[in-house]
Amino acid sequence: MIKVIWIARFRAGLAKAAARGHWRDVHGVLGADVPGLDRYTQSHVVAAVPPSTQWPAFDGYSSGWYADDDAYVRSMASPQWAAIGADSDNLFDTSYFWGMSAFVDEHVVVAPPTGGAKLAAIVRFRDGGGERWVSRTEALLRDVPGLSGAVLNVAGDAIGVAGRTTEIALGFDGCAEYWFEDRTALIRALATPAWRGAQQGIGSVAEAPAEWWAVLQERLVKEEGRVQGHLAGEVQRGHAPR
Repeated sequence: MIKVIWIARFRAGLAKAAARGHWRDVHGVLGADVPGLDRYTQSHVVAAVPPSTQWPAFDGYSSGWYADDDAYVRSMASPQWAAIGADSDNLFDTSYFWGMSAFVDEHVVVAPPTGGAKLAAIVRFRDGGGERWVSRTEALLRDVPGLSGAVLNVAGDAIGVAGRTTEIALGFDGCAEYWFEDRTALIRALATPAWRGAQQGIGSVAEAPAEWWAVLQERLVKEEGRVQGHLAGEVQRGHAPR
């Protein structure tokens, strides 16, 4: 499988709640019709990570899974993708996708659940690159209480106007995704010595300032041809994205 992540910011002046509604009810419906896109999720930022009260530097991200390169190329050439691209101008700061969209290598540390509360961090590597980040993080996370899912995404090629390219400078190196049973379990986990120790240890190979952490609601839009209609966390379960 090929996985793509598009990190997004809403257009200036849009109210967050209204923008999330458009992303969910209009943009998501268009995305569910895109051929070749086997799985599609939206992760909506809903809060900063305590104790921070600063809104994160992004408003969410979409993730898409394709069977192979051919499926991705066919998807990009479809009129359905053109429709979702056209709608992006109504919702997103589309210039922001340049450098913030990439093919990723997905490393599943703990298989994520259906539903629950989600925490994510957009990271930049220090030394050792993605392999060291994954190996270090995997070992440290296993002792965190209440952690019900963990996926580490290492960014590869950036996505440009014509598809894959190495000419675009990426603005991130990875995306860490963590799931908990609910928001209470998430908050409790953040206060544990195991979580603090994990973050200190991870900090030796990657950094994610407070503005690049977020609490999110994940929406499963499409999977194997089935459209889902609820948000995780409530719990309801390019080229721009989206």
